[in-house]
Amino acid sequence: MKKTTLYYVAASFAVLLLALGACTRNHGDIGPWFGTWHIEQITADGTPVNVEGDYFFQFQNKVFRVSQVYGHEQLVESFGTWDESEDGNKMTISFPDPSVYYIVMPGLEANNAFTVTRTSSSDITFTKTDAEGTAYTYHLKKQP
Repeated sequence: MKKTTLYYVAASFAVLLLALGACTRNHGDIGPWFGTWHIEQITADGTPVNVEGDYFFQFQNKVFRVSQVYGHEQLVESFGTWDESEDGNKMTISFPDPSVYYIVMPGLEANNAFTVTRTSSSDITFTKTDAEGTAYTYHLKKQP
């Protein structure tokens, strides 16, 4: 009886160690981008832009999700792809299928080329200039 109990305890511990060491980031580490980011502020040519609801960006592998939350239960979301330059100074976000609705957000278009100005494990800032020449800056904060 003691051997059987000891066996189950050891097997459970081994399974727990395997689960804790499992990869949560498909196809490798994507650095500080992984996870959910709240958009703290958007500026257009240096002036804060008022937006309705809260916006969130999520990055995993090459998949990108942007969502807008209204109130407690209203959610609008769109999916696209993203990529980062090797030096980490540039990032692109694209919504490749023009027939699929992408979320309406100040400065966000079907294809976006951003310059990354700040990256840390808790906040990221990047900028882009749209087709009309307006410079947008996005300040994001990492969610727990």
